[in-house]
Amino acid sequence: MERTPAPLRQALEEGDTLTLRQLLEEVHPQDLLALWDELGGEHRYILLTLLPKGKAAEVFANLPSEAQAEYLKTLPPWRVRELLEELSLDDLADALQAVEAEDAALARRLKEALDPETRAEVEELTRYEEDEAGGLMTPEYVAVREGMTVEEVIRFLRRAAPDAETIYYLYVVDEEGRLKGVLSLRDLIVADPRTRVAEIQNPKVVHVRTDTDQEEVARLMADYDFTVLPVVDGEGRLVGIVTVDDVLDVLEEEATEDIHRLAAVDVPDLVYSQASPLTLWLARVRWLVILILTGMVTSSILQGFESLLEALTALAFYVPVLIGTGGNTGNQSATLIIRALATRDLDLRDWRRVLLKEGAVGVLLGLTLALFLLGKVVLDGQWALVPVVGLALFLIVLFANLVGALLPFALRRLGVDPALLSNPLIATLTDVTGLLIYLTLARFLLNLA
Repeated sequence: MERTPAPLRQALEEGDTLTLRQLLEEVHPQDLLALWDELGGEHRYILLTLLPKGKAAEVFANLPSEAQAEYLKTLPPWRVRELLEELSLDDLADALQAVEAEDAALARRLKEALDPETRAEVEELTRYEEDEAGGLMTPEYVAVREGMTVEEVIRFLRRAAPDAETIYYLYVVDEEGRLKGVLSLRDLIVADPRTRVAEIQNPKVVHVRTDTDQEEVARLMADYDFTVLPVVDGEGRLVGIVTVDDVLDVLEEEATEDIHRLAAVDVPDLVYSQASPLTLWLARVRWLVILILTGMVTSSILQGFESLLEALTALAFYVPVLIGTGGNTGNQSATLIIRALATRDLDLRDWRRVLLKEGAVGVLLGLTLALFLLGKVVLDGQWALVPVVGLALFLIVLFANLVGALLPFALRRLGVDPALLSNPLIATLTDVTGLLIYLTLARFLLNLA
């Protein structure tokens, strides 16, 4: 079906339940999710109620946690029961955590409605932080023993496959559940049925611990091109797996968080379409206030050089371009370094190498940009300002480039996320130092009081 199916819209508008049920048998859950934000609350409720239970669970699993909590409180009991049965264990744990944050009593009742085994597994998953491997993993994996033959494993798979998240990789564990090896479905298919698992397993298993940060999990899966990654506890026992669909969500979440922070919007989980004006105001106002206070400092510096500016008013013409160029240069440099630190292309020990490299880059940028601006100064007929403006822009660009490159290292060393503070701090430093460099040079080179 098309991404926003017109017949589905029409059936919703007309309240044609029979047609809706027929359409929902054919529609793909992703098509519904693409349409979701355009629907009213009543229509969303109707769709979640009428969808076949498997599709309803897939749509539900992709909704924001606040929406999940609301639907588990308001949907008919029979539909809530079906959702709880259909959701994978990791999605079920996330949904129940969302409910618990708003209504602990309801979360307790929902957990009590689960069968004892599922409830125990969910409670185990909810012990972990959401941004750790333990919070991402699902315990629905296939584990086998070294002594089993290929034929025995294949018979076991026929029984275990319906409940597993994935069967393309099987994990080998010992009697105490410690991870000993891995083998793929392909390994099984091509092996002789009488071959034992110990003979075809790969004992070198890339894995993570339950407390491994989600960014590290995503990085490992990307580096090794894995679709699934095993998770072990502190004693090496296999407790779950992280699948690629969970990691894609992590990558989107982390990218969104970094973009927000680079823009000095300090609400990492902000969803714009669901945010109220008040939420957006709170997300943006803090750093804008800091920046306007910086602007006041800049204004004070200009007042301190009032006599200089009165003696040669043309100096003021070039203040915006000098300050703006410094800020843009610093932000460029900072963005490159922040990304390199995030991807581990650089680490904290590389700051000297970065200093030398960005010093050279700053010199080249400063010379290039100074030549462009001097063309404007000459066209304006301000020949007396050529050395002042040219040298000032060169020094401002060099300074801003070095600050932008080294500030992320300093913030990371202090345990602060560089993406959050780099841009506001660069704006502050380049505005203040840029003005001081420019006006001090003017006073010195032009011999003005």
